[in-house]
Order: sequence, then C-alpha cells, then structure tokens
Amino acid sequence: MASAFLKRILRVANGLHVALYRLSGGKFANRIAGLPILLITTFGRKSGKPHTNPVVYLKDGQDYLVSASAGGMDWQPGWYLNLKNKPEARIQIGDQAFSVRATITDGEERTRLYEKFKAASSNFVKYEKGTSRVIPVIRLTPNKERAR
Repeated sequence: MASAFLKRILRVANGLHVALYRLSGGKFANRIAGLPILLITTFGRKSGKPHTNPVVYLKDGQDYLVSASAGGMDWQPGWYLNLKNKPEARIQIGDQAFSVRATITDGEERTRLYEKFKAASSNFVKYEKGTSRVIPVIRLTPNKERAR
C-alpha cells in the first residue's frame, strides 16, 4: 500500500520536473545533487504511449550513461522496464532532443560503469546499500540523425 502511494507521489513530482525542464529549455530543473539531468522518453510496454522521466546522466565518449537506481527503491523504474522491452528512446538535454539506442550493460562493464556513478555522487553508494537488487546501468547511444 505504501509503495503505491509513494509511486503516485513520485509520478506527480516527475511530471512537475519534466514540465519545468521543458518550459525552460533545460535551464531549470537540470541538476540534482550536483549531477546533470536529461529527460528520457520511453514507450510503454503495454500501451506503447510515450512516458518521460528526468534521469541523472554521465557522459561516456559520445554516449550517455543512466542508472535505473529509483533512489535505491526495491523496484525497477518503469522507464527501465520500457527500455528492456523496446531499447529505443528520445532524450532531451537542455533544448536539444534526439533519438538514442539503449544497451543494458552487464557483468564487469556494468560494475565498472556503476563505479563512475558512485564516484560522481555518494547517493549512488547509498542506493546500492539500500536495495537487494543489482542497479542497472544503461548506455544510450545517439542515432546517426544527431550528426545533422
């Protein structure tokens, strides 16, 4: 019961965050705990409808890394489950939006990349300690269209 209530509150907060980010062209609501935020739009597993969420990211060459930490909760975020089902998404960074291909990392690569998140913010250390699940790290590779 409490988790359904918490998920509802998080959904409202995410909606407000997305609206502020979009309205300002990424000038506001673009950082959390000193880390940059992107908006990721995935497509619902059942509905196929677009869903947008603010997510902390790190750059890795031309790619973007995101972590499905859900703030250390014991559930996987919906956007991550959507990417598992359909590994295509759109991201917005500032006022730039483009399509990406998602790759869910695993094994040593996932561990190495999650270490980058822990080095960037102690929050990721807390998230890892606060849940029994392995927190996924996803590589977002821009599609060729970005090279316009």
